[in-house]
Parts: sequence; structure tokens; C-alpha cells
Amino acid sequence: MSDKVSAVILVGGKGKRLRPLSTDNMPKAFLSVTRDRKTMFRKTLDRILTIVPERDILVVANTAHSRLVKRDFPFLKRANFLLEPVSRNTAPAITLAALRIKEVSGDAIIVVLPTDQYVTDKKKYLDSIRIGIDFVKKHSGVLLVLAVKPKGPATGFGYLRVKGGSRAKKSIYKVEEFVEKPDVKTAKRYVKSGRYLWNAGGFIFRASSILRAVERLVPKIFDNLRNLKDIQSVYMKLPNISIDYAVMEKADNIYCVKGLYGWRDMGSFESLKEILEREGRKYVSRGKKIVKIL
Repeated sequence: MSDKVSAVILVGGKGKRLRPLSTDNMPKAFLSVTRDRKTMFRKTLDRILTIVPERDILVVANTAHSRLVKRDFPFLKRANFLLEPVSRNTAPAITLAALRIKEVSGDAIIVVLPTDQYVTDKKKYLDSIRIGIDFVKKHSGVLLVLAVKPKGPATGFGYLRVKGGSRAKKSIYKVEEFVEKPDVKTAKRYVKSGRYLWNAGGFIFRASSILRAVERLVPKIFDNLRNLKDIQSVYMKLPNISIDYAVMEKADNIYCVKGLYGWRDMGSFESLKEILEREGRKYVSRGKKIVKIL
């Protein structure tokens, strides 16, 4: 079994909740919110390059955003670039990437990362990913989710209900249930119970593990992408569904690694304001919306 590790960077998400700051032509992955003025996409790349070499990174993006990807990652080779003709959420994107990686690198371990995550402690973040990679190496068939301890009863994030007690004292927990964004009352109950973590949006698994799960749970996606010849016509027919809904909520071999790093999902103006103020970035707002970052 291969110990090779590949990374998949998902440049998806039109950021509809951040309009007009984020648009179809300038999605939130290419916003600059930190002091160093690097884009969220570039920050994601810089972090994972510490673990995964450039040649083993696969970027999945919409055709319309290829110029922006190349601007931020000019050394990206064509073989490390998967272009989607239309966005169909994360289940098709991850399946397509896993098929490509399995073909090129065998049954590699895949680290899947979104590009709308704000991380404040790079070392602790990478430590969590390394722990997750090690767990996946040693446990056949598992699907692992990146998670963090809730900082309060937030209603803008998904939650994971975990089984008490981590495995091997490495912050690995069995996931009992995926829970979508709760209301305030429910979120308070989750946090108080101590049995829930925030879903931080990243995944680690072997190529064969995720492909078996997709084949079993969403065969329409697997069958259409397995022998792909014309991506344009096939992609239009695929269901628009996240990997969380399609696979993670239904599979029974889900684990998570609890990270100790600072984390925010940049999915709302409230989160974005907190990030910008922490980073000392100025902005222009109209009402509750940010219309420009200075």
C-alpha cells in the first residue's frame, strides 16, 4: 500500500453570502484578508507545501478562474490542474481528483483542503494534518475530517458529534453524526455537552477509500466520471452536491482529528469582519456588508 501523500486544493465556492465583495469572476478564494496581502488560495498552498511537494498538489478550479489560479501559482503544471466546466460542489470535484490521483500515483493518501479557511497557528494546523495522515496510513478504509473545538455557540458552521475519548491520545475521534448549521439554542447545547466539534471542512483519506464510498453512495457521480471522455457534457449531468451530504453523513467509517489551531470559516460578513480586524486590515462597509478591502 502506498505511503505517498497528495493534496487537493478546492478552488470552489462562489461566496454568494459575501456579495458584492465576492463575485462569479472573483470568488472568495482570491480575496486577500491577511496582513501579508496574500490571497486565501495562496495561503492554503503555502501551508500545505510544508508537507506535500508541489508536484503532488492538484488544484481543482472552474475554467473561468484558471487565470487567477495561474496568477497565484505560476509554477503550476498542466498535469496538476483540473478544470471544471461548471461548478457541481465538492462531491464531483473530489471524485474527479481522486480518480486522477489513483491513476497517476496509485492508492495515495489524499489531503483535501478548501480555500476559504482562516488559520492562525500554522504549526499546530500542520501537526493536525500529520496526525491525520498517520492515522489514515495505519487504518484501512477510514475517511477522516479536520475538526476544531468550538469557541462558542456559532450557527454558521457545521458540527460533528464525536464518541467520547480520543484514540492513541492523538486527538482522533470517531464521528457519530454530521450536524448542519444549528440554531442558537441548539448550538449552545452542543457546546455545553462537550461532545461536538466544528467541522473545519478538510478531509484526509486514501484514494481507494473515498472512491469506494462514492461508488456505493452516489453511483451516478462515480459511473459518469470513471471513464470520462467528454467532461463538458458529463459534468452538466452530475448532481450538485457536497461531499458532506453525499458521503460523510451516510458512511460509517468516519473519524476526525481535533486541531488546536485558531480557525474561522470565511463564509459570512460577520466572520470576515473578525478576520480583517484581527489582521489590522481596513475595509469599506455599507450596512452589514463589506464592499471593499483596503
